[in-house]
Amino acid sequence: MSPVAFASGQLDAFLAAAASTGRPGLPAFPTDLPEPLHFASYELTRSESALLARRVQRAGFAVVDVTEEPTEQNLTALAARLGLGDPFVPPIYRRPGAVTVASSGVSTLTATADGVAHPAVSANGQGLHVDGLLQPIGTVRTSVLLCARPAAQGGVSTLFNSTAAFWALVGEDPQAAETLMGSGVLTRTASVNGSTDQATGPAFAVVDGQLLTRYSRDGNDTWTPAPGQDAALDRALEAMDAMAQPGSPYAAELTLAAGQGLVFANSRLCHGRTVYLDDPAAPRRMLRGLFTRDTAA
Repeated sequence: MSPVAFASGQLDAFLAAAASTGRPGLPAFPTDLPEPLHFASYELTRSESALLARRVQRAGFAVVDVTEEPTEQNLTALAARLGLGDPFVPPIYRRPGAVTVASSGVSTLTATADGVAHPAVSANGQGLHVDGLLQPIGTVRTSVLLCARPAAQGGVSTLFNSTAAFWALVGEDPQAAETLMGSGVLTRTASVNGSTDQATGPAFAVVDGQLLTRYSRDGNDTWTPAPGQDAALDRALEAMDAMAQPGSPYAAELTLAAGQGLVFANSRLCHGRTVYLDDPAAPRRMLRGLFTRDTAA
């Protein structure tokens, strides 16, 4: 099946990048996920930083295990060791509302008792998405999530290797894959801090020879096919949904324990979380920082 030519030429750019680099996306997840990287503190040595950065670059994510309860300062120190720079705070989080960000740029995510339904501040599940909902594709390159206290039950982090899945879709159904690169295919709508702002763009794009994603299936996504591409888009979403299911080589699940953290390539992977049940005396508490740089080995 030959791909339909879009004015953007995005699929051509993707294939050209593949021809020159071998593969501009990530490989599928291994059958056995790598063990967490154990460190004595968040003040990583140069060799520890390089090891962590390489794992994120090659696998898309890494789990760190440090024997201390993390603080905002720990998160920014870890980011500095990885060459990530200062945390990026999307404008939506600068508004007053349910989700706030400290002066350090680090968010504290915990369920509130006031009935707020947004997943960031509730025990509700969260579908697959990338951070930086309203930002252009590739703005938030790396996300860091540190667990100060896990939930009593549930709260499993889900990862979807969407760029690797897209590569597989290109091989199976290039016409369907190309619909996901259309400039108007995906609209994401904000639902926090009183916002209903929207951002429309491609779900996948090649930027500087690298395949990036803003693919989302979290209920804040609206999909609009280009004229005549309804069936192709339906095939694309059906295939991607199937590849995101547990047991797929493109899907992974993990539960962070206290003192563990997840560093992942936000512009190449999607993530989500299952529902959880809190211990009222010790509610789940996570620290999150968003960064506009990739990890630097």
